[in-house]
Amino acid sequence: MSREMVINKIEKYASYYKHPSYYLERKLLNALKRGSRPEAVETMDAINSLERARLADTPLRSMKNSLIASCTLFTRAAIDANVPPEDAFSHSDVHIREIENLNHVKALQDYEYQMLEDYFLLIAKYRHENYTPLTMKAIQYIHENITEQITLDQLSDFLKRSKTYISVYFKNEVGMSIMDYINLNKAEESKYFIKYTNMLISEIAFLFNYCNPAYYSNSFRKYVGVTPSEFRATGHISKDW
Repeated sequence: MSREMVINKIEKYASYYKHPSYYLERKLLNALKRGSRPEAVETMDAINSLERARLADTPLRSMKNSLIASCTLFTRAAIDANVPPEDAFSHSDVHIREIENLNHVKALQDYEYQMLEDYFLLIAKYRHENYTPLTMKAIQYIHENITEQITLDQLSDFLKRSKTYISVYFKNEVGMSIMDYINLNKAEESKYFIKYTNMLISEIAFLFNYCNPAYYSNSFRKYVGVTPSEFRATGHISKDW
C-alpha cells in the first residue's frame, strides 16, 4: 500500500481525536523516528497550517520559542531512535544558536524544515550503522505498512529473498523474529490511538488489520503487558523488549 493510502486510512479517523494538535505532534515524531520523510513533512505542513500558540510578546520571539520547542522534541525523538544523547544534544545546541541568529519570521519558518531534515540524517546515520541495508529495507517496509496485514510472503517478494533466509537473517541482526517485530510495532503505534482518541478498541483493531478485537487484545498484552482497555485506563508504560 502506498504511503498516501496509509495516511488517508489514518486521517479518516481524525474526528475521533480529543487533542488534534497533540495527535499531529506525535504523528510527526513517530514519522521522524521511523525515517518516513513524506509523512513527516506532510504532518508538519498540517501543524503549521494551524494557528501557533503565542509564546512571547512579539511574533519573532514567539516563533523562536516555538522552534526551540520543536528542536527539543526532535532531539528526544532522535534519542528514542538510538542516537547517542551527546550527539543529539550537540545538534540541538547548533540549531538553537541558529534559531537565535535568525531575525525574520519567514526565515524561521523555513529553518524548521531544515532542522527536521537534519534530524532525519542524524537518525539515519546511526540506524545504518546498526543494521545492514537488507534489514533496513525490511524495517522500512514494515513501518510504511504498519496498519496493513504484513506477511512473510510479502516481505519475501519485496526483498527478493526466500522466507527462510529473511527469517534467519532478520532475527540474527535484530534479535527478534520478524513477526514479533511487526506485532510489537503495531502495538506501539496503536498506543496513540488508544490513549488520545475516542475510538473503540474494536475500531483500532480494524485499523491495524487484526482479524478480530480479541486477537488484537491478546497480541497487545503480549508486548505491552496489559490489554488495550487496561492501557487506556491507566496509561501503562510498555515493558522492554
